[in-house]
Amino acid sequence: MPLIRNEFVPGALTTVYTSPSGMTDLRTGQPYYAGGLVVGGYAALTEAEAQAVGPSLHYGQYRFVQIDSGATYSYIVTGAIGLMASVAKGPNVITSYDKGLGLQSNISPIRQVVFLCGLTAAQVSAGAYVFVQEAGDATVNGKTSGVTNATPLIGDVINSIANGFADDAASPGTLVPQTLGYALTPANHGASSGTFRVLLDLPAIQG
Repeated sequence: MPLIRNEFVPGALTTVYTSPSGMTDLRTGQPYYAGGLVVGGYAALTEAEAQAVGPSLHYGQYRFVQIDSGATYSYIVTGAIGLMASVAKGPNVITSYDKGLGLQSNISPIRQVVFLCGLTAAQVSAGAYVFVQEAGDATVNGKTSGVTNATPLIGDVINSIANGFADDAASPGTLVPQTLGYALTPANHGASSGTFRVLLDLPAIQG
């Protein structure tokens, strides 16, 4: 099956949807299952296009996915890292970092993406739909107590860590299975859960 590019991009990529098409019946609130968005469809945006739909967004590739109903909602926040839920559900069902495929088998994070918005417990339980970022210039959340590297630099290797945070361990750093990409702005040493920008270096996925 070819890659599915969404020609339709909604006014905001940070919305939580209750429908796999992004559309619901105005009277009943029930989802439409055709038209509009497609689960697994992606939109590749320029910097200007991304900024037009979200001031904190930057150039890159964004994919419409479903959130796994078993995810930990408190770890699904803007800038956190999400993972593929299972092989059976495929690459377009994303869960919180702690529930991700690979980590549950003490291996490594599989299918890393960046969340663009937070979800409530009810939205997660319902299996809501959202856009996530999988390529380009992404804003991520640094380690809770500030990144490990005391003198972080642009170009440092950035890795994902527990609960979906990002860390800069050293300059320039070492590529590992948890690597997200390379710092576009210096990471946040000493700044609790501060954000910084990363050029994602992750495999392209289509399921």
